[in-house]
Amino acid sequence: MGSKEDCSRVCRVLAAQVAEVQARFESSSQELIATLDRLDGLLAADPAHARETAAMQDALDGLLFAQAQEHDIIRQMMGVIAHALSLLPDGIDPDRLVGLYISDAQRDVHRAALERGDAD
Repeated sequence: MGSKEDCSRVCRVLAAQVAEVQARFESSSQELIATLDRLDGLLAADPAHARETAAMQDALDGLLFAQAQEHDIIRQMMGVIAHALSLLPDGIDPDRLVGLYISDAQRDVHRAALERGDAD
């Protein structure tokens, strides 16, 4: 890459792209959850198959819970990436980056990336 200014510009562009991905992900996540909620409501409205309906509602509840957790961690990870990119090249180093993390999954990815880089 060229100058330090060029690097800063690239980092800002990447941060903006990650922020856009984050916004699109959140929108599609909301659509998925709304669709599953509507399906849950339809199942609850059909008393003719109570046992099957209860089993399906339990499955949907489990799916909604798992998806909500997964979407939350993805949102958190994208948020940290966007924030870190906005601080580069001068505003952050790998040790400070760890302080931005919210989850162990983020710390695991960070650690693995550094280990891979050190091994090369």
